[in-house]
Amino acid sequence: MADPRIRIKRSAVPNKKPTVQQLPLGKLGLNTYDAELFVRRERSGIGTDVVSVGMGATVTNILYVTSDGSDSNTGKKLGDAKATIAGAVAISTTGTIIRVSAGDYTESNPIKLPPQVSIVGDSLREVTVRPNDAAEDLFHVAPGNYITEMSFNGSLDAGKACFAFDPDTIRTSTQSPYIRNCTNFISNSIGLKIDGDAVGGDFNSMVTDSFTQYNQGGIGASITNDGYAQIVSFFTIATDIGIYCGSGGQCDITNSNSSFGNYGLVADGVSSTFTAGIVTTAAAAGSDTFEIAGLGTSRPYDGQVIYFENLYYELKSITITNEGSGYTSTPVVTIAGADESWGIDATARANVVNGRVTSVDIISNGRGYTNTSPNITVSAPDSGTTATLSLEMIPKYYEVVSATQPNLGISTVTINEQVPHAVGVGTTTPVFRQSRVLASSHAFEYIGSGTDIQTALPQLGGVTITENEVDNRSGGRVIYTSTDQAGNFKIGDGVTINQSEGNITGNAYQKSVLNNVTPLILALGG
Repeated sequence: MADPRIRIKRSAVPNKKPTVQQLPLGKLGLNTYDAELFVRRERSGIGTDVVSVGMGATVTNILYVTSDGSDSNTGKKLGDAKATIAGAVAISTTGTIIRVSAGDYTESNPIKLPPQVSIVGDSLREVTVRPNDAAEDLFHVAPGNYITEMSFNGSLDAGKACFAFDPDTIRTSTQSPYIRNCTNFISNSIGLKIDGDAVGGDFNSMVTDSFTQYNQGGIGASITNDGYAQIVSFFTIATDIGIYCGSGGQCDITNSNSSFGNYGLVADGVSSTFTAGIVTTAAAAGSDTFEIAGLGTSRPYDGQVIYFENLYYELKSITITNEGSGYTSTPVVTIAGADESWGIDATARANVVNGRVTSVDIISNGRGYTNTSPNITVSAPDSGTTATLSLEMIPKYYEVVSATQPNLGISTVTINEQVPHAVGVGTTTPVFRQSRVLASSHAFEYIGSGTDIQTALPQLGGVTITENEVDNRSGGRVIYTSTDQAGNFKIGDGVTINQSEGNITGNAYQKSVLNNVTPLILALGG
């Protein structure tokens, strides 16, 4: 009968492991220096060896971080854990997983991650990471990184991010960094900063899932310079801007929410010139399809925009700079006329309450303006002070709907609307990547109420500014479906279903109704 007693052989030599000959079956070996326990295992047909058991076991591709660890430790087991994430990252290599135990970690930042390194926290609620240097980003990510189950707190200067590409090491990315199930509590910070100029290759992007931004006054995600993001379940609370795409940045966002703050989804401008073509076949006014050469081997695609020779402008908004006084009738708003013969003058109507101009309705946005600041005036009252206005003009780009693969260097390009002027042979046609947010099932709640949650809540005086939910700036575009805090449903800017009033409004809806009803009326002899 085998000896029932468990015998423990001991060693205090670092990294000492007993051999099969030294450790009979049924006995335990203990390294008192490494706090590591060993047992002999015998497997029929496989062989006999000695393995580590329990918390002290050493692994080759996992590093451990604990709040009571030390950066002088190896990090290869819980009993020998590192004290900081940065300490573990410093010895990590491709394929390393860094496991962070519950605790509060102040880190020397930026933490520059090697490619294909994962950081896995014990729990979103129990792992807190704080930057030591507010003037630097917290993490600089690399291709193939995965970060999950942690929260970020402390301080960062405005414009600094929890996650950004390393601007000092431009890598060609073959796999997007992935941020999952984290929360950002750092006021004025950026959650994701995706600068396409800081990474190379076709995957100048990040992806995220379940990343909450309670960073009052900051930006949830900033995507610029042809950067790209795929975003799911992204929640922003009291941010200055929930999602910002600029300089050709684009993102797809699904099942997400923007609550309080100043702006929800913002698309701003276009990229630098992607390429430039030349029109090869003259097109009359009212055309939407063009033969364009000189675009190289790649065809233009949906998400790019063009214009023909000259960039024109149209009216976006009018701001009241002085309400004036003493108005007893509606004053006349005069806007300088369009610069081209085929243009249309912008027009507007003032609204007067108690003798003051309180709002201005845009009747026509106009077209064919080359002046980015046309003069705008309001007629004077019979007695009192004259109101003053300012306006904002935005550039007119045409969105690419489709294009053929270039044949003999020529592509047939179809755009989203008809060009109101003739386009001659030899017309230069620059191509840009449009800053674009593509949002489906997005929820807006009290957008415009401000970035201080103590005053943004409706019960504390917060006021919603509906037009701040979506902001198309300088040729950028937000394509979206959404609901707001009242349950009103929108399909872009063209269709709004108001639940409380039970009606449907919007330019696209009205156009659709007219397109369907008018033939019926005519058929009935109307």
